[in-house]
Amino acid sequence: MIRTVVCAFSKDELPEGDIAVFRRFEHVMQKAGWDIRVRLEPLESLPETYDVLVVSPALRERAEKLETDALLIVTTRATAGASADQLLRELERGDPIAATKRDPNAPKIVKRRGYEVL
Repeated sequence: MIRTVVCAFSKDELPEGDIAVFRRFEHVMQKAGWDIRVRLEPLESLPETYDVLVVSPALRERAEKLETDALLIVTTRATAGASADQLLRELERGDPIAATKRDPNAPKIVKRRGYEVL
């Protein structure tokens, strides 16, 4: 069951292409109505639990060395749309991965820190 997608970058730099990949995956998952959280995290300090890891080709070797059961997706800014659509097709099919749909009638919870919506 997929609950979290992590778009990883290197702590040394955060290229704009990695941000674009993150925003594309975040938008696609939200628009499709899946109950999947998309996070942007450094590869050096990934969260304890995640199901899909999205990295750029430059970080592929480092990501493959991680001891994890997460699905690894290697993509660039140019191919992020196709990669996100492929993940959606696999989720819709339910094989080999699955996720739950977000309840459309559930109240939207908004957290704020000062003026900024989290």
